[in-house]
Amino acid sequence: MTGVTKGMAVHGLTVTSGTTPDKFQGNVLGVLKDGIAPGLDMIMVHLSGSQITDAQGNVDKGIWAGMSGSPVYAANGRLLGAVSYGLSYSPSDVAGLTPAVEMMKLINGQSGAAKSRGAAKVSIPKAAANRLVASGALRSSQATGGFQRLPMPFSVSGVSSRALARVAHRFNIKRPLVASGGASSSSAATKIVPGGNLAAALSYGDAAWYGMGTATAVCGSNVLGFGHPMLWSGKSSLSMHGGDAIYIQKDQTFGSFKVANLSAPVGRLVQDRLEGITGVLGSAPAVTRVSSHVTASNGNSRNGQTEVAYRPYLPDIAATHLYANALRVLDKMGAGSATVKWTFNGTRADGSSWSFTRQDRFASHWDIAFESAYESYRQLSQILHNRFENVQITNVHYDASYRPRFHALTINRVEVKPGAKWIPLSKRKATPVNAGTTLPVRATLLPNNGAGAPVVVHLTVQIPRGSKGSKAELVVQGGPSRGRSRLHATSFDQFLSKLASAPGNDSVTATLYTDTKGGRGSASSDSQQVSQVVSGNKYGSLSIR
Repeated sequence: MTGVTKGMAVHGLTVTSGTTPDKFQGNVLGVLKDGIAPGLDMIMVHLSGSQITDAQGNVDKGIWAGMSGSPVYAANGRLLGAVSYGLSYSPSDVAGLTPAVEMMKLINGQSGAAKSRGAAKVSIPKAAANRLVASGALRSSQATGGFQRLPMPFSVSGVSSRALARVAHRFNIKRPLVASGGASSSSAATKIVPGGNLAAALSYGDAAWYGMGTATAVCGSNVLGFGHPMLWSGKSSLSMHGGDAIYIQKDQTFGSFKVANLSAPVGRLVQDRLEGITGVLGSAPAVTRVSSHVTASNGNSRNGQTEVAYRPYLPDIAATHLYANALRVLDKMGAGSATVKWTFNGTRADGSSWSFTRQDRFASHWDIAFESAYESYRQLSQILHNRFENVQITNVHYDASYRPRFHALTINRVEVKPGAKWIPLSKRKATPVNAGTTLPVRATLLPNNGAGAPVVVHLTVQIPRGSKGSKAELVVQGGPSRGRSRLHATSFDQFLSKLASAPGNDSVTATLYTDTKGGRGSASSDSQQVSQVVSGNKYGSLSIR
């Protein structure tokens, strides 16, 4: 690489606390040709200072997550590149730089290396590794492990690490989530400077999801940072923020990392490429507003708001928003009951508006705050990915109330009335019924806590006229009916209508399944809503005569 030689002195900038960059120094160890991608070299540097090493020059925090984008300069002030890679076995004072000449191409749209698949891990050639180990710059295990991109987990505000683990598991999020601080659009902004904190945010507000790194360069209204991708989305719609670093957490196992608060948006990101991210100072990107009014029987209440810039993650962020606010008003994680109403507003492919509203009840023995957020997450995903139209969602609003006690009903007994009297539904002995008739069904529900009177629900199913001589199965269950996710619709409007009117958790549904040539088919279904969540099911056999 032109102008970069082994042993040359370098210095750089990064933030360890607050918003003012610290200085660090070092020297060049060498250049790995095509180390990051074909045509994209990696500059290896040995660094010290700024908590990378201590006052005696021993490795302290090492190259930590959050240094991504920290600018490194030659002695004459020329920008050489940005810290973007660290050794696989941390902590270490050796870093890999993404060359500045390649990062600068992002501003004028000349990026080329991003078209190839860059390496998340970079091996050090054996000869170079042996030389660096012999010099004491690397341990043998570090040389063998090579470099890896500095971690860029999603920092998420509003919920604890324990709650985030549930979010990641239920929503199948593979990227690490770490609890961190958030910011609203009305909070103070932080100026973006070379070596200062720089965040790329999917959302901000109560449920802020973002990656916190470092700004590499500010060229007029253009900002360069990270030296590696955030989402590797190409053209970007993330919002751009500064931040306030609290401290650097040392971690001997997974590598040290920066803990910071997000500041208000200062612009928008326009490119998210292999060489780094670039944004434009000024107006933030268009967002979907998620708002909520949450109350609890303990007297607590809260109005919440989150702005979502990256809409593919809208279902995850909206659910996390409700979860965070529910935990805040409940002031506990555990059993309870809830009623939640959600409204989605958006625009259709032709620009016209649409609206969707649904309400449901929830009960949970383990975490009512989380349980109450999942159904709206699923429906938001279904609407965003519907097969009828390309729609946008502009607003999401929740009205939710919580009680810290579990209240539910359980199906205890089911009877049918094919003639003059009620007969218990049986799995062992098929109950004879007449084809072409309406079969009354009676379900008795008992309070889950054993207190209160039984609730009796009356339903009916139709016995098909042409089913004489066949067998059937009657299933009575609480909550969502089987096949609820398979809504048969022929238009977006019909899809929304069926999604809104599908049986809720506070429903009892009777479904008759008859034998068909292709297997078991549903012939008739009836559902009734009650005043509490219903759990359990009963099923039995019918013989049609």
